[in-house]
Amino acid sequence: MKKWYVVHVFTGQEKKVKKLLEERIALEGKKDDFGYVYIPIENVAKIRKKEKVITERRIYPGYIVVEMEPDEENFRLVRNTTGVMDFLGSDNPQPLSEIEVERLLEIMKTKVNRVAREIPFQQGDSVTIIDGPFIDFNGVVEEVYPDREKVKVVVTIFGRQTPVELNFLQVKLL
Repeated sequence: MKKWYVVHVFTGQEKKVKKLLEERIALEGKKDDFGYVYIPIENVAKIRKKEKVITERRIYPGYIVVEMEPDEENFRLVRNTTGVMDFLGSDNPQPLSEIEVERLLEIMKTKVNRVAREIPFQQGDSVTIIDGPFIDFNGVVEEVYPDREKVKVVVTIFGRQTPVELNFLQVKLL
């Protein structure tokens, strides 16, 4: 019965190692012994030049997850793939528990639909307003509303401190 194993690889080389491993599996005719080779990633929305850009972010940098039959020949095939450091558990690779596998499968299912937002601002940040009626005003972030992608910025208008609620795209860090 196939089990899921965590494989430690060189950080930043996850996609390359996945491709090499899949090629080796096919080359050695071991497709029946292996299932998925998976890089746990999520989509992250970042704001660049006033636009929302969605990029991929590795959830566990330096690790890939492999579904495979647990036998020495398969362990050797994975270990001898360029870029692989070793299995989690080194000499005695430990498969993931049922709970961990369920969590991993949930990430795989929802990865396409879920977008984790990177919050570009925090309370106390100095910002300048780049869009809207208060363009070119400087202020300080008083509150951040990540669920609505908005910030409350305190600006000085006619000598008075005035809170203004703005979209993330309307302000930038100084």
